[in-house]
Amino acid sequence: MKLRIIDTILFNIRAFGFRQGLKLPVYIYGKVKFYQIGKIEIHCPLKRAIVIIGMNAHDTSAPYSIFNNQGTIEVHGRVYLHHGSRLTNKGRIVFGANNIFSHNTEFDIKERIEFGHDVSVGYQSVFTDSDVHYSVDVSTRRVYRNTKAIRIGNYNWFGSHTYVKKGTVTPDYTMVASPNALLSKDYSNLPPYTVLGGCPARPIKQGLRRVYKFRSENAIRDFFADNPHAEYYSIVDDMDLDDFCKLFDIPQ
Repeated sequence: MKLRIIDTILFNIRAFGFRQGLKLPVYIYGKVKFYQIGKIEIHCPLKRAIVIIGMNAHDTSAPYSIFNNQGTIEVHGRVYLHHGSRLTNKGRIVFGANNIFSHNTEFDIKERIEFGHDVSVGYQSVFTDSDVHYSVDVSTRRVYRNTKAIRIGNYNWFGSHTYVKKGTVTPDYTMVASPNALLSKDYSNLPPYTVLGGCPARPIKQGLRRVYKFRSENAIRDFFADNPHAEYYSIVDDMDLDDFCKLFDIPQ
């Protein structure tokens, strides 16, 4: 998809004022329906394309992306909201550095959601911190709060069609197996490198870490292509796993 230059300039000036807006921290691609821009706080060095909206249309079933920010969006580094993303915010959304949300991801935030850095989310996933409607306990006649903040740890990976509900907390290095996993509670007592899956989600494996680094992925892919009978790829002992896995080479 092509960069929508006029929409990009107008969005940035409205969001950040003329002087800061001309630095173009937000890029707009494809068709995006804007309802309210709201408040956007940039908590990293101001430069071009910190936030990219509407790029990478692998699935064109959604005719446009939606941006409706009636609250505050806090940005700490590069954020990708791919084509078809639907963002509705009345509270606060905190994006860490290197957050990637595949096409048709939906955000419906009434209170707060916080993403750590280096979080990757598969397509058609949903994040909502509210039950939307209220319900009454017929025995106690009590109506409880229907919102609770969500906190996503660093280096989390969510497979496609993941549904994340209010009150969800994940530790660092969590992987969510897809499809149709449902997260709805505090998982912070689980150790890092846990894989969650199911509806509702539960630990299904431990000790696995997502390889984010594109160069490492390419090396693994080439190895299996050249060795069709190999069952595994071994990382040399002196290779640092952080250097092998972390997303230092995110595309600009």
